[in-house]
Amino acid sequence: MEEGNLIKELFIPDEEKAFEALRGMRWPEGVYCPRCKSHNLQKRGIRGVSQRYSCNDCELNFNDFTGTIFANKNMSLGEMFYILHNIDVESVKRLSEELERDWSTVNGLVKDFKRNLAENDGDPILIGEVEIDEMYIHAGDKAVRKTRGFSGPFKKKSI
Repeated sequence: MEEGNLIKELFIPDEEKAFEALRGMRWPEGVYCPRCKSHNLQKRGIRGVSQRYSCNDCELNFNDFTGTIFANKNMSLGEMFYILHNIDVESVKRLSEELERDWSTVNGLVKDFKRNLAENDGDPILIGEVEIDEMYIHAGDKAVRKTRGFSGPFKKKSI
């Protein structure tokens, strides 16, 4: 079995599981309109595995990808999850070989992901109970003599 096929089988989720994960992260309280936040929706069919919706209040037609970094991409959601997971540990060349995709396609996707992630990178907001573990702070380097208060054998003697 080729390496690319083995990676696809082992590490890339099938589309149904990938969409379940996306919907769970995007709409944990249930699907709502990205424009007016209304829950008054009508399902408009499925394209592949992506569900399409129509808002009954503002009449916006949207799908699972609308307003996300995955919108308007010609790659499976599982492959895009794989790229996001490995974006900092593998080269674009390696990712394109593993996914058996053209280098320029993967490179454009990686650049788009990095640009979007950089734009939306802010300080995290901590809500609720937060646990912080203790930390050891390095006190200095060995063999470095202190100038004040040193009482070892190398102390300067006054004459």
